[in-house]
Amino acid sequence: MVAVIPLAVNSLKDNSLAPRGCLVRVTDQNSPKERWFAVGLYPQRLSEVAVCKLPLIESTNVVFVRRSLKPAEIEMLMLRRGEVVECSVSNDTIQVYRYHTI
Repeated sequence: MVAVIPLAVNSLKDNSLAPRGCLVRVTDQNSPKERWFAVGLYPQRLSEVAVCKLPLIESTNVVFVRRSLKPAEIEMLMLRRGEVVECSVSNDTIQVYRYHTI
């Protein structure tokens, strides 16, 4: 049982692309402005928590997973496990803004 925790932590240090990920939408209750993040974590709840931990997210923001990322999107973003990428989404097409670490 003790060996399981280091194994899980070491698997997050891997430089390979994330096997799955989520597209997370952040909205402000007082403004129509929205932000999008591609997150190299799954399940969805972990992706939401990772985005909430970013310093640019305020406690009044609404954070939710829009959908799972497609394998081609993960490859295009070069999204790694545990990585958070700020992006823009238009017509379901993702474009990268900047990378964040969690």
